[in-house]
Amino acid sequence: MGAGAGAAAGVALGWGGGVAGAESPGWRHHRHRGIRPDDPRGREPVANPRRGFRYEMSYNAADLTSPWPNEQDHSPDAAGTLGLLERKYGPGANLTQLYFYLWEYATEELPPGALARIESVLGGLRTKGYAAVLRFAYDDGVREARRYTVQDIQRHIAQLAPVVARNSDVVAVWQAGFLGTWGEWHGSHHGHENHPEAVTAVMSSLVEALPRGTHTQVRYAEKRDMITDRGLLDRVGFHNDYVTLGEGEWDYYVPDNPGWPRYLDVGPTAAMDGEMPWDKGQSEDPYAWSTVIPGLAAARRLQTLRWDTLSLVHNATVTVPAWKRAALTEREVREARLPVSDGYFRTRGGHRVARTQFEYLRDHLGYRIEVLEARTARTGRRLDVEVDVVNRGFAAPKEPRPLLLVALDEAGRTVAGTRLAADWPHWLPQERAEATAEGAGTRAAGRPGPRPSTVRGTLELPVHGRFRVGLALPDPGFPGRGRAVRFANATVPWVGGVDGVDGVDGVNVVAEHPPER
Repeated sequence: MGAGAGAAAGVALGWGGGVAGAESPGWRHHRHRGIRPDDPRGREPVANPRRGFRYEMSYNAADLTSPWPNEQDHSPDAAGTLGLLERKYGPGANLTQLYFYLWEYATEELPPGALARIESVLGGLRTKGYAAVLRFAYDDGVREARRYTVQDIQRHIAQLAPVVARNSDVVAVWQAGFLGTWGEWHGSHHGHENHPEAVTAVMSSLVEALPRGTHTQVRYAEKRDMITDRGLLDRVGFHNDYVTLGEGEWDYYVPDNPGWPRYLDVGPTAAMDGEMPWDKGQSEDPYAWSTVIPGLAAARRLQTLRWDTLSLVHNATVTVPAWKRAALTEREVREARLPVSDGYFRTRGGHRVARTQFEYLRDHLGYRIEVLEARTARTGRRLDVEVDVVNRGFAAPKEPRPLLLVALDEAGRTVAGTRLAADWPHWLPQERAEATAEGAGTRAAGRPGPRPSTVRGTLELPVHGRFRVGLALPDPGFPGRGRAVRFANATVPWVGGVDGVDGVDGVNVVAEHPPER
């Protein structure tokens, strides 16, 4: 996982991670900048939870083989398979779509062995630092469709829920799945996906089983609209399994589709995932797509829909290589009304430099949080802190997390800490890029940047010593498993493995404060 901040997790760091500016009376100013391409590790991804590119892997729950010819080199060792995917498709992801096919068990209970095999794969993801876009399905489109009922699905959800709960640190989203071919909610034997009462029953069971803060997703707006219990909808997002920017028959995420207003409404607060079709170098299926999908246009569409995660396995011999070759300039991004991270297209000397379309998408899917400035004022043991942050990503954070303000001593131990009232899902991205989206273009032309947010807190420091002050966003359920959020700044050191306060497994250091004068 790339630190992206020029400092490795867990090492001793020098003082002065920020840039001290002119001081107003009583306050010390610590100004920060983003990551430049020529910073140490400046072209590596900032690996953060529940956002970015993903791989894909599929298992039969009966024996952990894959149903697909192109995955016969995948093994039950999930960590080893992820290593294979990294070598085959290149780095840049810390997520994977993870299918489990329950074909053998469609109308019976899942045996303990199947549940254990599923859990072993999730453990392999943890070993590699990955999380899953998780989907369970019965029908793989190869074997005969199974005749499962709503009650069968509900029984399996109840059996799977404890497994998912124990491993929710490696489950980014639990997709609706189950119904139809590949769990996409079309073509099931009984057609349950076409009946509101059946859809509502399945989704009621699934939403009840979701771990706290985790979302589910369906593919089609009309299926989500069938859910009659409107109280479930806050945790139901979308997955587009045919991203072609409307050029392909099965891409419904386009402005002239009846579901478009729903996709716009849901995207800002619910998890959004997608994949392009397989290309003809990967598949002989009639829906394979071998025309390059333009990277800048894709960025505009995904930013407009507040997208979080996207497969880099699909269209991997046509579109993804084209994105990796295509240069992208700051001017092009600004003219496209897309976010520009501080210094992203400039060297430390201020010279303009191009990125690639692949880099830009990798770095801006989901949220991308930067610190603009921190301010500190000390009176006796009291330290008042203000931090300005901005979200340069495509989407707001969609998972609730505690926001902690902490102070570290010179040895890296936490000596003070408090939970702040700020709600990080309110760190909003800039306005939508596409003019076809409601609300786009409402600010001054060419100036659509995101609005900064300010968080404030107070710490009681020890009487003596120098202190580094930082913000932490740990995983609320598993704070010790390395899932804290890192900010995208070169001047904000990252300190991992922090001791002293429960729930802190990584701190973004935004300021240092000398002893009381």
